Amino acid sequence: MTRRYWNINLKEMIEAGVHFGHGIKKWNPKMAPYISAKRKGTHITNLARTARFLSEACDLVFDAASQGKSFLIVGTKKRAADLVASAAIRSRCHYVNKKWFSGMLTNWSITKTRLSQFRDLRAEEKMGKFHHLPKRDAAILKRKLSTLQRYLGGI
Repeated sequence: MTRRYWNINLKEMIEAGVHFGHGIKKWNPKMAPYISAKRKGTHITNLARTARFLSEACDLVFDAASQGKSFLIVGTKKRAADLVASAAIRSRCHYVNKKWFSGMLTNWSITKTRLSQFRDLRAEEKMGKFHHLPKRDAAILKRKLSTLQRYLGGI
């Protein structure tokens, strides 16, 4: 892996709020080396270390992308959801910006079943099969399709 120079500016990181961590009561003791201060009930992370590790992460992502590997971008906070979706669509990556289904990566058989169910429902809707069903059944299937679209649409 070759090291590249990434234009990571500490001032921009502060303006973006990267230094704000979790609340003091909700933390993992393994994070102690990366925390520089405690202020108003929130941990403040060490930005110099964060910038170094961010640069290493950028190198890894660059190398993997140059090899043609695919990525899954995850950001489930409400403020980041739209940004995650737009960035993933721009970069042609998979994304999750709503609820993370339990076992999405570890229990692939269930995720695969849900994805195939989502594809089948979407194909049936496009073909117009929902119009031939009773109103109640069509509403149930549309609701299920919208739920699957919300959670699995980016995958």
